[in-house]
Amino acid sequence: MSVKKKNIIVAILIIISNVIIDQITKALIVGNMKLHSSIPLIKGKNGSIFELNYIHNKGAAWGIFSKQTALLTIISIIVMTAVGYVFWNIKEARKFRILRISIALLIGGAIGNMIDRIRLHYVIDFLYFRLIDFPVFNYADICVTVALFLIIFSMIFKYKTDDFDVCLGDKKYDEKTDTYVSVREKK
Repeated sequence: MSVKKKNIIVAILIIISNVIIDQITKALIVGNMKLHSSIPLIKGKNGSIFELNYIHNKGAAWGIFSKQTALLTIISIIVMTAVGYVFWNIKEARKFRILRISIALLIGGAIGNMIDRIRLHYVIDFLYFRLIDFPVFNYADICVTVALFLIIFSMIFKYKTDDFDVCLGDKKYDEKTDTYVSVREKK
């Protein structure tokens, strides 16, 4: 099996496993908790630090774009298409492994929340850091956040300008010679 096929299969497995974990955790919350109820998981001296807190989020992160299901679905599809394009451009080289994994995590998280938006017209959130009053979130949000952190960190500390050109399809990376080749003709 070629490296390209292996990398694509790994990405698909990451995406599918994260969507399954996300949907199972949400189903467990819906099946075992009442809406707006909470269960303390970590208690401190002054009350709960971390808890399960079942809510319906009709917007995006922190409730922005509330009740804009169609817009959020379209944005999710556009983002997944864009990062899918980047994935396709970097599907072979080992140097882009962390970026491929991050893209798979990002797509898995986006699909997990998009399933909720399309099916329910809201996203099920249930993880809450009461100590710092952080907005309630879910497993898909963790996937997206970790992916974005890894992408940003990699872009700042790991990749060079030529690597960005590879991501955008302007250059190809030859791993054997560690060189970059332009794929566009000069005008």
